[in-house]
Amino acid sequence: MAINRAAMKALPIQGYLDYKGIDYKTEHNRLRLVDHDSCVINTDKNVFFWNSKQISGDLGDFIAAYEDVTPKEAWVRWSEFGRHYNGQDETEKAKYQASARENNYKFNWQRWRIAQTTNNSEDYLVNERGFDATFVQRLAKADFIKQGKPRQDRQTKEWQKPAILFPWHDENDQVVGLDQQGTEINFEKYGKRGTQKKVAAGSDTRYGYNFRTGNGADQLIVFESPIDALSYAQMHFTEPTNKNTTFLSLSGTDHQKVLSQLDRMKQLNGHLPKQLVLATDNDLAGFKAAAPFDMLQFEGMTNIRQIPTQGKDWNDQLKAHDPAIKTLTMDENQQQLAALETFTQQAKPAVAKATTDEKQVAQPQRVARQQRREDRKGKSRERNEEIIKDTLTRVQNYQNDPKEVQQYLDFVAQGQNYSPRNTLLIYGQRQDATIVMGYKQFAERGIQVNKGEKGMKIYGAPKNLQSIVTPAGDRVYWRDATAEQRQQAKAGELETRTVKHYQIETVFDVKQTNAKLDDLPKLLPNRPVNLATDQSPEHLETVYQTLKKYAQDEQHARVVDQDQGAIKFLADHKPMTSHGVAKGATAINRQKPDEPTIILRPDLPVTDRIATLAHEMGHTALHQQSDDKIPNGVQELQAEMTSYVVLKNVGVEPGDISEKYMSDWTNHLKEFSDLKEKSPNLITDVTRASTSITNYLADRLSDGQQITHTRRAAPNIQPTAVQLATNQGIQDQTNETRGPKR
Repeated sequence: MAINRAAMKALPIQGYLDYKGIDYKTEHNRLRLVDHDSCVINTDKNVFFWNSKQISGDLGDFIAAYEDVTPKEAWVRWSEFGRHYNGQDETEKAKYQASARENNYKFNWQRWRIAQTTNNSEDYLVNERGFDATFVQRLAKADFIKQGKPRQDRQTKEWQKPAILFPWHDENDQVVGLDQQGTEINFEKYGKRGTQKKVAAGSDTRYGYNFRTGNGADQLIVFESPIDALSYAQMHFTEPTNKNTTFLSLSGTDHQKVLSQLDRMKQLNGHLPKQLVLATDNDLAGFKAAAPFDMLQFEGMTNIRQIPTQGKDWNDQLKAHDPAIKTLTMDENQQQLAALETFTQQAKPAVAKATTDEKQVAQPQRVARQQRREDRKGKSRERNEEIIKDTLTRVQNYQNDPKEVQQYLDFVAQGQNYSPRNTLLIYGQRQDATIVMGYKQFAERGIQVNKGEKGMKIYGAPKNLQSIVTPAGDRVYWRDATAEQRQQAKAGELETRTVKHYQIETVFDVKQTNAKLDDLPKLLPNRPVNLATDQSPEHLETVYQTLKKYAQDEQHARVVDQDQGAIKFLADHKPMTSHGVAKGATAINRQKPDEPTIILRPDLPVTDRIATLAHEMGHTALHQQSDDKIPNGVQELQAEMTSYVVLKNVGVEPGDISEKYMSDWTNHLKEFSDLKEKSPNLITDVTRASTSITNYLADRLSDGQQITHTRRAAPNIQPTAVQLATNQGIQDQTNETRGPKR
C-alpha cells in the first residue's frame, strides 16, 4: 500500500500538541510552546519554526526535534497520530482547519486601530527597557513607533495595555507589516519573556522593521528585534550625520530577509553596502543566524559579526549603560558557534537516551545533584544577605556622627552611578572605595582583579519572578513549584503573584586590581568641572545654567534669579541673619504644589548662586509635597547635605565654614534621631536626590564644556518621589539658605 505523504503532511501540528498534551499559547494564527517559547507553529501553513535551534518543517520534523528521536521513530509516532486523527469525527477535525480567509489574508495598514498618543509606549520603553526619554520622543514624532489601542483578552476578558507597533516600510515608504511588542507584563501568561511579542498577520516576510541614517547606503546592520536595533542606535548613533547606515530587524533569525534587503539596497543605490554587520544575539541562535554569511560573501562588501558584552542582546547592553561592542570575524563566529553547539550537546542530560531501567536509577541521582546545587546556592545567598544586613545596620548608625556623614557624602560626591542602597553598601564595606565595578567589567577593560581579593556585596538589577501562594500562605517561586502546584495555579486554584527579586552580586574597588595609573582616566566617572582649579566665568556660568535647567526640566520648578523685587520678598518673609537678607527660598503654591518657585537674590555672585540653587533644589526634591510636619531643622539638614554633595562634585570645598557645617549638622542630627520611626532614612533620601543632580551634570558637562548629546538615560526620579511617604505638610516658604563663601 502506497504511503500518502501529502495526507501525512496535512495532519495538523496543533492537533498533535493536543493529542500529546503539550502546552502552548495562542497568538492569532500562531501557537507558541510554553516550555520552549522560541518554538512557534504557524497554523495557517501548518509548519513550525524553532528559532533557538534554527529548525523548521512539518509535523514529522517537529516530532523528531521536540521528542529528540530519530526520523524513523518520528515516522512511527507520526503514523500513530494519523490513525488517531483520522478516527475523529468531522466536528473535531474542523477546529484545526484554517479558513480560506485566514490563508489568503494580506496585511492592511489602513485597517489597524492606532491610538492618537504614544504615552504608554514611551513609558514602557523608558522605564522597562531603559531608553532615553528624548530619544523615544523623537522616534514617536518621526512615526518610527506607533501605539495600538487597548484590547480585551479573548479568554480572560481583561483589558490589556496597548501594544507598541513597529511599522515595516518598503522602498516606497509604504507600511507592509509590523512587529507588535506588548507592554502588559505577565510572566505566568507569557512565560520567561514576560510580554507578548509577535508579527502582525499577513506581513510581507521579505521585509522587517527598518530605518536608516543619511542615505543608508554604506552599511547594513542586522538585528533580531526592533528593540535591539533601537538600543544599538541610541548607544552608537547619537550623531549620525556622516553615517550612511541601514538598520534591519529580522523579527527572528531568518537570513533570507537579509538577502532581500541587500537586493533592494543594490537596486536603490546602484551598489551593495561596503559592510554587512551581523548584530544578532550573543547566544546559540544568534550565532546560527550569522553563520550563513560566512559563505555568502559578495565582492566589495565585508561581513563582520558584532555582539554585546553585557547580557544576551543589545537592550541588555543599553540597560547596563555600557556601549562596548565585541567585533568578530566570520571565522571567529563559526568557531564560537561550534563551541556553543558542542557545549549544548554535552549539556544534554544523559537520561534522554537511557532505557527505562536506567532512567529509574538516574532520576534520583539527578534530583539529588540538583538539590545539592540548590542547597549550596541557598547557603551562599544566606551568607551574602547576612553581610548586607550587617553593612546596612552599621551604616544606619553613621548618621548619628556628623564626621561619618561628611565622609560618606564625600564618597557620594565622587559620582559613582549606583543606586542609593548600593552606594550605602559599597561605602559600608569599603570606605576608601573610589572606582567600583564587577569582575567582568574590569576584565573587559583589560584589568584583572588580584587573586584572593574579597569583593563587596551589592544588589543587582531586579527581575520579575512569578510566585505561587500555597494554602499555608507560603510563597514558592514558579521555578521551584511542583507540577501539581503549577497546574493548580493555572486553573486558578492557587493565588499567583509577581515579585521583584534582587540577585546579590560581587563588585571590587580599583585598588583590588592590577590597574595602572594610566588606566585611571578612562575608569573615573566624568567630572563635570573642577571649580577648585577652574574659576573661569564661562565655566561657572555654565554650571549654574545647567543646574537651573535641571530645576526647570526635572523638578518643574520656576527659578527667579533676576527679579529686583526678590530682595524685598526675602526680607519680608525670611529672618535676617549675620549675613543680612537670606540668599534664597523655595515658595510652594498650595493650589499648585507641583510647580514650586525657587527665588534667589539677583545680587549674588555666581559661586553663591550655584550653592544657593543647589540647596533649594534639595528642598524641591525632598520637601515639595508632604502630609506630616517635619521640623524645619531636619528639612534644612537634608537640603544642606544635598547641596554639599553637589558642590563637592563640581569641586567647591566648604573651606573655612566646614566647622560650622559640622556644628549645625550635630544639632540637627540629634533632632532627626527622634523621627526615625516616621521618616525615611535620612542618608538614603539625600543620596537619591543628590545623585540625580550629579548624574544630570555628568551627562551634560565635561571639564566645564557642554556635551552635545545625552550619554545616559535621564534619571528616573520624579521631583517628589523621594518624600511621598513621609506625610509631611506643604510649606509656603523654606528657611534661609546658606552657601559657602568664596
